[in-house]
Amino acid sequence: MNSEKRTFHRTIIFSKTRMLRMFRYRDMFQVFPATLKKLPKSKIQKHYPLILEYWTTENEKIRIESDFLGEYLKDFRAEVGARINKEDLILNLLSLISNHLFFRYEDQTGAWGFPIDDNQGEMINSLSSKWCLPMYHWPELPKQLKISSFSDPGLQTVSFVSRDNYYMNDPNFDYYPDRNITFPILTEKILDSYFTQPESIKEVIDSAISYSKASMELRQSKKSLSILSSFTALETMINLEYKEYKVEKCYDCGQSKFQVVKKYRDFLFKYLGESENNKRKFNSYYTLRSKIVHAGHRLKSERLYSNTSKEVRHTELVSHIEILQLSKMAIAQWLLMNSVSTGS
Repeated sequence: MNSEKRTFHRTIIFSKTRMLRMFRYRDMFQVFPATLKKLPKSKIQKHYPLILEYWTTENEKIRIESDFLGEYLKDFRAEVGARINKEDLILNLLSLISNHLFFRYEDQTGAWGFPIDDNQGEMINSLSSKWCLPMYHWPELPKQLKISSFSDPGLQTVSFVSRDNYYMNDPNFDYYPDRNITFPILTEKILDSYFTQPESIKEVIDSAISYSKASMELRQSKKSLSILSSFTALETMINLEYKEYKVEKCYDCGQSKFQVVKKYRDFLFKYLGESENNKRKFNSYYTLRSKIVHAGHRLKSERLYSNTSKEVRHTELVSHIEILQLSKMAIAQWLLMNSVSTGS
């Protein structure tokens, strides 16, 4: 039990699918739909505001050396850094375990745009662009973000679905925004394992999880890069699994025998199951990965507008989703099968 004084925080995050219930992970954090006073809403919105509540301790502050900005800003940045790191961690974990992207606006450089009312209609042609900051804000917000403990939103807990149904049977990759967000049934155990891992192991897992989230972020805009991000997440875990693996030398030429494909296949067999069907899928997806990396191959449906047939688009879509899912499932299953006993 951490006896350090906790400072509680509340912030706005977003999802692309509605969240009608709440999810709380022990006494670490909770997320639920935002219902604050004077909350901006739109009938045509594509990003749904959620409340994320969590805490930090003094020990989590980022150590920043003094610079020309002075001691005050140094302390301020140390605290803000701790909050951003904790928020990023939670968003990454939620996006890894679920079939949904949980995110906040990060690029604060701005963009040209104009507000669109629910019934703008033809009036949109008379508008002029303005330089906009990507912020979700209203005057009453700051006071409503101040908390000293977890709040009670008075909502039911999210529904939990069996692993195979959740990941493989028509997964909602934010394709159906009107559906309610759900989680796989072993979510709490996956998180338990993550938070009890040694820091040296957690650092590697953090890298894999960040690449997995990137694969979700790039899923619609840059499909081939999304696939590569998913494979990078998977290969990060493979390197962790075989960190004690001793590279053999070829007897004839003395070159290293890395056996990359074998490690990749053995890892997936161990954590996702060994079968002829899986073997064929794993081999075909590794071949696709190699084509992208070594030959600059792109999916035929990469471009939004192309002459690609409906059949090819569908085949590539299914392959894309399956690659993202096998990476997610492998990381989650690694955590389940390598949980650390806390002795409690």
